[in-house]
Amino acid sequence: MAAAPSHTSFEILRQQRHAAWLADLTTRLEQLVASSDIADRGPLEILLFGSRARGDWDGLSDTDLLVVAPQKQKADLWADRLLDTGLAQDVVAFDQSSWQALSSSPSPYWRSVKAQAILLLHRGP
Repeated sequence: MAAAPSHTSFEILRQQRHAAWLADLTTRLEQLVASSDIADRGPLEILLFGSRARGDWDGLSDTDLLVVAPQKQKADLWADRLLDTGLAQDVVAFDQSSWQALSSSPSPYWRSVKAQAILLLHRGP
């Protein structure tokens, strides 16, 4: 029986740093939503997608977030807010029904985003 491949110290350090980065980002998102004057109309979900979610990020990777709200207008408002705070360099906004429909999207890109996204904040039902 072959031994399972062991992780190098570099891989372990990379995983630890990524976990710490994710925890910090999540905390900052929670604080932003909680302190907002529009928190009662806040997003239902905020998700991480792209290279940071897939785990193939590097030093030049940016932060890609996806915001889901009951209505597209509210999602757009939160996308702008997240961009203004500098928490992400790319933010995509979806209303709840459009986000749920992505699993059956004809686009392989959006099906992949839906499958690989990491939930950072959930405030919905």
